[in-house]
Amino acid sequence: MSVRQGCDSMGRKRSKRELIDVAERKKEDKSLDKLIAVRRQRLDRMEFERLEARQQWRQQRARLRQEKQGWSDAVAQAQAYWQQARAGFFKMTTSSGQFRQSKAVYERLQQAAALLLQQAWQTVAACRVAGRAFFDANQQLSEARRQLEKLSILRDEIRSQRPSEDD
Repeated sequence: MSVRQGCDSMGRKRSKRELIDVAERKKEDKSLDKLIAVRRQRLDRMEFERLEARQQWRQQRARLRQEKQGWSDAVAQAQAYWQQARAGFFKMTTSSGQFRQSKAVYERLQQAAALLLQQAWQTVAACRVAGRAFFDANQQLSEARRQLEKLSILRDEIRSQRPSEDD
């Protein structure tokens, strides 16, 4: 049985009423949600980078403390050696030749201490660079958090202004 034009599948005539145009529900724009998701991923990455920068800075500071302590110990050792050598010379228990040898040893100890001090100053420079990297990462992270918060507020504001399904 063929279906005639203007009839339904059962052969009855279709009504001649006009169809009512019902507005289709518009698809919700997800671009802002996608942007927020990307920004959250970026924020997670930045937090990880900040933690790494802080760890590097802490390691540099610990290394600096060790080097400063090493320098301080070397200076104290040189001073103690020199005081002992002078005391022996003034008590006349050592000869002038032994005293000159002691003076040469003391000067080598001073040079070693100066080298340790120079290394500590190089570590200070590295420590400052690591600290600057941490604070830069911290600044970028706080700026990214502010931007994400603004986007979230904007998304919530847009959603609150949309007509609800009940209307």
